[in-house]
Amino acid sequence: MGTGSHTVRSVSHCDGRMSQKSQYILTVEELAGSLGRSRDAVFAAFGEENLTKLPGSKWGLPSDVVRRYLRGQGFKYVFKVIAYINLKGGTGKTTSTISAATRAAQYGYKTCILDMDAQANSTLAFDEVPEEDDPIFCDIWQNPDDMVMGSIRHIEDHLYILPSSLENSLLDVNLINPGSQKRAVRGVCDVLRGNDFDLVMIDCPPSLGTAVISAICAADIIVIPVCCDDFSLKGLDFTMKEIESISDTFNFKKPVIHILLTQFDKRLNISANASAKISSRYPNHLVPFPIRTSSLYSKMLENKKTVFALTGKCRAKTDYDRYVRFLLKPDGIFENGGADD
Repeated sequence: MGTGSHTVRSVSHCDGRMSQKSQYILTVEELAGSLGRSRDAVFAAFGEENLTKLPGSKWGLPSDVVRRYLRGQGFKYVFKVIAYINLKGGTGKTTSTISAATRAAQYGYKTCILDMDAQANSTLAFDEVPEEDDPIFCDIWQNPDDMVMGSIRHIEDHLYILPSSLENSLLDVNLINPGSQKRAVRGVCDVLRGNDFDLVMIDCPPSLGTAVISAICAADIIVIPVCCDDFSLKGLDFTMKEIESISDTFNFKKPVIHILLTQFDKRLNISANASAKISSRYPNHLVPFPIRTSSLYSKMLENKKTVFALTGKCRAKTDYDRYVRFLLKPDGIFENGGADD
């Protein structure tokens, strides 16, 4: 994994081949497209000392450089807790969590992934498996002020993770008290906010346990990834009802809810039908940019990376970039949309 240095030794294109020494780094072309500006206009704003040479005659911008530039353009980095929840498994929660987190870090957000799932898929995706004595969420939630910052791991520039392991399955016993459920995740997030983090992205388990309840209590935004099959749609309905019920039970304002359609193939009727059903049932919640099917997600996970470790253009990056800009747009100056591949 990377060390946070701005020197990129090797970064490959969007063909699935990738050096283990590559980093997550935004290109000048990508930043220009996100802002709806010309490549030359954005390029001219940076001195050579701020640019990193990439293959294919491209130039990269480290996260801290992007952050300074966007703040100078009026972009506001507003702290948010975003929980990825669906009570059905296999809908793309982990892929969406880690893809959005890495893209947000490229845009200058100081981002921490909070892996709450005892299956630890986000942790495995970054090859950050904890040792037996390393603290995870179930060890730190009662004493976050003293333990959080020593427990998170640095993945790349502006990107961190609190790893998970099977021991997090004990949360259903440890968080049995409703008061503990309400404050556990929020307490960890408050410490991260106090240490200048901008985003906490929570990868939740696919069940209605206390970890999910606590994440709902802490979240400003809940993203529900949904596939196009009927089982996923039933999981969506159940998840929406439970968010409503938990908000009422704990008497807090219901989080903003986004429904993210994943594994979408516009050539298939099942995808079009799923989109139509969701739009009909939840007209104010469906993200207008579905995540199309791509084999790159599994290929990149095998390399312990996300698609944003690649510098070339591809469908997988385009889709999650549009989604992230949609997610962050209320904070500033990003354009929505973008050309399809």
